[in-house]
Amino acid sequence: MVTALKARNAAGPQLLARGWVEKIIEAPDPAMRILQIRGGNRIVEVLVDKDLLAETDPTAQSTVEIFGRSGGTRSPGIAESIVVRNRAQPLPIDLEIPDYAATRYRHLHIRTPLLRAAAMFRHYVQKYAREYLDDLGFYFVHTPVLTEASCVCSGEVFTFPYYGKTVANLIQSPWMYCDALVSGVERVYAINPSYRREREPTETHLVEIWQLQVDLCWATNDDIMAMEEELIQHLAGKLQKNHVSLYTDAGLSMAHLDALLKSYHRITYDESLDRLRSLGYQLAYGDDYTKEQSDALSASFDRPYFITHYPQEMKNFWFPTIPGDKKFTPSNDLFAHTGHGEIIGGGERVYDTKELEQNLEIFGHDLDEFDWFVETRKYGGVPHAGFSVGFDRLTAMLMGVDHINKATLFPRLPYGTLRP
Repeated sequence: MVTALKARNAAGPQLLARGWVEKIIEAPDPAMRILQIRGGNRIVEVLVDKDLLAETDPTAQSTVEIFGRSGGTRSPGIAESIVVRNRAQPLPIDLEIPDYAATRYRHLHIRTPLLRAAAMFRHYVQKYAREYLDDLGFYFVHTPVLTEASCVCSGEVFTFPYYGKTVANLIQSPWMYCDALVSGVERVYAINPSYRREREPTETHLVEIWQLQVDLCWATNDDIMAMEEELIQHLAGKLQKNHVSLYTDAGLSMAHLDALLKSYHRITYDESLDRLRSLGYQLAYGDDYTKEQSDALSASFDRPYFITHYPQEMKNFWFPTIPGDKKFTPSNDLFAHTGHGEIIGGGERVYDTKELEQNLEIFGHDLDEFDWFVETRKYGGVPHAGFSVGFDRLTAMLMGVDHINKATLFPRLPYGTLRP
């Protein structure tokens, strides 16, 4: 039902605000109230006569149009009429105390300042990342979500019948397709959803994630580490310069961005074990870090840090070994010092056909399953490198929030509901 009161004057009152009712608060004049309207991705305050407010009764989250006289730049406008476009029923949740771990009412939680900001942060992070890569001569490419050969990243894959006896997988990463594309386009990047059958929800893990995948010819591990660092510094600098109000409106601090603009630390895997031992943790050589160990290691740094020179058994078939030291791979992981885990993983790609086939056998993979991948080397392999960015974790780190759910609009959690 649409309610309109107090006829407009001949000149026609001005549209003061249009959007959702956020709050109704006391005004200095006891006969008036301040109506906060969310519209145009900002909050507009309008003075409303208490009697007019009682007659129109715009409940919280109702959509309204407010007409009246402008108050100028220093004071709110004064409402002369209120048009209630949709009167909202009482909400089943408290938007003042949102539960970001719950997904049942995520479609309503999206109205909170933090998640509205998350949508904008994701927009700007993607925008500035693309600007950075485009300026370096990269091309944005589209890669498939359905695949036959799993890229054998972390976690199990989601499989389902395709056609006939064929079984399809949801990709765990777009890297294999970007890897193949470098032989045609040379510098490419993709921004894709990826899927991991994670076993339990954590502050840094989701079933559906977004990844920024970057691959380029003639690059070394040192080259891409420099790019990874520059990319994050570019993003942090842009956000710091252009989006103070975005942080303020979301109730977030910008202080953490200063550390992202510093030069990042670099340690080897062996050095990480030494550092963990000094912190009281024991880790068997060749084992990956537990969550507790990773958090402790990260807390010992004051900025993001690289871990390099992983043993071959800790990586996978697409990494070569370092000439002169076959034990290690020219690879890197970039970790956040803020507890967000690994933000970027990358390294050089094996481009020699025989070494690739040997690696597939070493890691127990079916050569027939990856015959197409071998052919990208067999018919003109090129030295190249690439890296994969966990976009959700990256956004969480840049926002300065403590949980990946706060940087994701509709998180997909292990064993959780798919609603909405």
